[in-house]
Amino acid sequence: MLNWSRVAELKDDLGDDDFQEVTGLFLEEVEEKLKALILNAPQANADDLHFLKGSAANLGFEGFRALCEQMEQTPETASLDELRLLYEQSKSAFLDGLLAG
Repeated sequence: MLNWSRVAELKDDLGDDDFQEVTGLFLEEVEEKLKALILNAPQANADDLHFLKGSAANLGFEGFRALCEQMEQTPETASLDELRLLYEQSKSAFLDGLLAG
């Protein structure tokens, strides 16, 4: 679900303060884009999915990235409920992992 080596690499590259800022912005922007996608359902916006895919890859949300990519390539199979659920699960695991680490 998460690529922890990517998370550690990003944290090392940015330092603690910038890492916290970047992750906070990521979470805010993802939630805004998810809301926009849900409002635009049933046609998922390819630009929003592309943005989500790239953002997720940068922060190590591997499962979420893969689902965004799948939905971007085959929008007729898009399940926004599944995308939202996977994001929430990934976010929870990410925040728990940061607290534990």
